[in-house]
Amino acid sequence: MDISPQEDIMIKALREAELPPLFVLIRIRNDILNDTVNVEESRRDDIVKSLEKYISPLWEDYYENSKPKEIS
Repeated sequence: MDISPQEDIMIKALREAELPPLFVLIRIRNDILNDTVNVEESRRDDIVKSLEKYISPLWEDYYENSKPKEIS
């Protein structure tokens, strides 16, 4: 897979910011979903579906871990 210089800069910036993976995946998904200029529609849908496969389990884990714990 070829990575453009712009993508390389973005990847480095995300690593340096130490953002949570779930946040990064959702942000990238939303950016690609809304990019009607640089990404062809058919390709955009494929990428978004792939990212959603990764986001779904992370979101479920996040949601389960963020619930208030019941006191026994």
